[in-house]
Amino acid sequence: MKEKIDISVVIPLYNKAAAITSTIQSVLAQSYPYFEIVIIDDGSTDNSVQNVKLIDDRRIRLISKQNGGVSSARNEGIRQAQYDYIAFLDADDLWKPTYLEEIVKLITDFPEASLWGTGYEFLINNTSSRAEKSLPDNFRGIIQNPWSSVAHSYCTTTSCCRRQSLLTIGMFDERISYGEDIDVWWRLMLHYPAAYYNKSLAIYRFDEDNRLMNKQISLEKLYICYFEKYAEYRKENVAFRRFIDQECMWWLYPYYKQSPQDKDVQRILKQINLDEYKWTFKLRFSYPLLYALYMWLKNVLHQSK
Repeated sequence: MKEKIDISVVIPLYNKAAAITSTIQSVLAQSYPYFEIVIIDDGSTDNSVQNVKLIDDRRIRLISKQNGGVSSARNEGIRQAQYDYIAFLDADDLWKPTYLEEIVKLITDFPEASLWGTGYEFLINNTSSRAEKSLPDNFRGIIQNPWSSVAHSYCTTTSCCRRQSLLTIGMFDERISYGEDIDVWWRLMLHYPAAYYNKSLAIYRFDEDNRLMNKQISLEKLYICYFEKYAEYRKENVAFRRFIDQECMWWLYPYYKQSPQDKDVQRILKQINLDEYKWTFKLRFSYPLLYALYMWLKNVLHQSK
């Protein structure tokens, strides 16, 4: 390795007493030793902070703040970070021992990027499975066409960013509780190259008690609620517009079914030209009864085969 690269590991912490010790230990066990751990306690009410304090390592910094949500905690971690590269890790996930080593190699080999990531695996009820990505196995390099399903390759637990680039794009949107990381990766990819190594180097634990994605999400906490923020990007980048419009329609449909005249649902839909997309999208939002009939017939035909 040509030079030593210091990494700030930012861990937002809120009521993860049962998991935080093993998460920190997975960082301390890294084969690459040049890092600090910045833990932002976001107003935990359980024993999370006490469990952190039981771990004696000078590389750990614990910073407490009032509860403001995961985006607020990550932003505070970015501000408090001492180093130019920030690796994010959720407080209930784990890194494999060579994760940081491989991230630093990516940074060294692809310095033009501002986002570097790796593959990972899911752990659900003690059963592990690899997160399949639309990249070749062991792909390693700059992603040339991110506006496909490849844009979903990045996960907070396996993503490292250039600190200055995060500051430039505005960091995490603190209005968002779900998809806040997706929003950041996409804004980074709209401005800078992104590199990826499709090898599983972390464990994403699905079965922790207060994992947000296991809960019902109100629309105002979801990234698509702030669709206007992408307006200029959508004008300038056709591939991105088609990608994010279809993402938006996919996420929006359950809210539309529940309340089709909801002002936020209608506000978001008005920004999308349904005529640009597959006819089923227009049927879904313009003629919902016909769409329901179409889906029923499709299901009947599928079952009859």
